[in-house]
Amino acid sequence: MPEDEFQMAGGEATASDVIQLVCFKLANEEYAIDINLVQEVIKVSKITPVPQMPDFCLGVINSRGNVIPVFDLRKKFHLEEKDFDEDTRILVAAINNVIVSMVVDEVLDNIKFDSTNIDPAPAVKMSIDREYVLGLGEMENRMIVILDLPRMHDFIKQEIGV
Repeated sequence: MPEDEFQMAGGEATASDVIQLVCFKLANEEYAIDINLVQEVIKVSKITPVPQMPDFCLGVINSRGNVIPVFDLRKKFHLEEKDFDEDTRILVAAINNVIVSMVVDEVLDNIKFDSTNIDPAPAVKMSIDREYVLGLGEMENRMIVILDLPRMHDFIKQEIGV
């Protein structure tokens, strides 16, 4: 997401732009990421393990001739493990010209938020580190955690040594 599109400053959104997000489920919680980062959503296919990777890196897939690392967000967020089922999907995203993918329980929908209706992450213990959360949005009695995918990607690159 371009820096001028949505920024948190002093805990408040500084732009009144409408942002579009892809919403997905992990362990009965709803999360979302900037739709501009998502390249495609695919069914889970053969994931080839890669030795000596962190446990949240399941391996790699080949999608359209690209070898793409696959990260398990349940493991990354220390959530209870769950077997893949017919709803499980892989979100393929491009972050700073690097393609990565993540397994999610289910892709729900695309949603739009006015950035001024997004609150900062609360100062309470969450299942994920606050530094990876852009904010919380509420829509139609749904509380949605909006993730900072580029920041998560920077941390993952450090962990896997690239």
